[in-house]
Amino acid sequence: MWWLSLSGCVHVLGPTLVPDAVVPVTTADGWSLELRRYPADGPAVLLVHGMGASHYNWDYREEVSLAWWLQQRGWDVWVPSLRGDPGTTPPDALSARAYRFDDFAVHDLPAIVDVVLAETGQDDLLWVGHSMGGMLLYTALRDYPAKVRAGVAIASPGVFDDPAAGAGLVRLSRPLLGGDRRVPAAAIGAASSRLGRLNPLVGRVGNPDNLDPGVVNGMAREAMVPISLGMGRQVVDWLRAGELVTVDGAPWLVETDRPVLLMGGAKDRIVASADVAATCARLGPTCTFVSLAQADGASTDYGHIDPVVGVTAAEEVYPMVEQFLVAHRAAP
Repeated sequence: MWWLSLSGCVHVLGPTLVPDAVVPVTTADGWSLELRRYPADGPAVLLVHGMGASHYNWDYREEVSLAWWLQQRGWDVWVPSLRGDPGTTPPDALSARAYRFDDFAVHDLPAIVDVVLAETGQDDLLWVGHSMGGMLLYTALRDYPAKVRAGVAIASPGVFDDPAAGAGLVRLSRPLLGGDRRVPAAAIGAASSRLGRLNPLVGRVGNPDNLDPGVVNGMAREAMVPISLGMGRQVVDWLRAGELVTVDGAPWLVETDRPVLLMGGAKDRIVASADVAATCARLGPTCTFVSLAQADGASTDYGHIDPVVGVTAAEEVYPMVEQFLVAHRAAP
């Protein structure tokens, strides 16, 4: 009863930001997507969210929004919704459940990038991705690098030499990930948000000391989206291969001449910081790795989501991101 009484008194902060415009995008395989725009006079910056998340990765509330923060400083910010997210429409019922990482890479992001470039009249754009959003940056650097001026990837592995705790369980679950259903991440997040500070997801996805309980419980309720089992199967395949590969086993990660900044959190229990550093080494000499750890000068040891929505993100991480964007405003 004590536990239930605590869970009933949960401080939840809901979303407050509204984009200036929502631009439709149609993919080559028939999905209808949305692009939320926060316009300004500067270069276009594309913010791509992570797995099981939505655009709220970037535009939930002013105090935890890189989209809003960059717009106030003159950047033209674009935040896409990917297939399966709220606001997107599949071409048929099967497509609503049967999609994988490669579908994001081959269909969604090329279409999104082309719309941004067409709307802005620019030849290329700047890219910031969190987790899977940064992994999708790696696919763009392989397939259409001329359209990406420079990129930032936060907690985004391309190699899996030192997978985070729980990877063994994920590997064993591969035979269970059959069919074309979806993992109900949104329902799980909404249910767990009722537990407040007792929410077991908080310590898994971030450093609890660097997260506002009201924000993180609100995002657990509002920002999570279902994960297709095809996506889950592909994650297991990456762990087996030890690197980011296509469904056919070809490597997505290649050396690039584009400037890239990678960040890894010392307390990240989803993605090992060592794997992010190893990914940077594979990308080549134009890549810079930053360790978000107290031992390396950060104010705290960052987890998986707090570089994006943590209490200290706007004071510490956002300025590092913008400093990199400023350095690469002009095409290389």
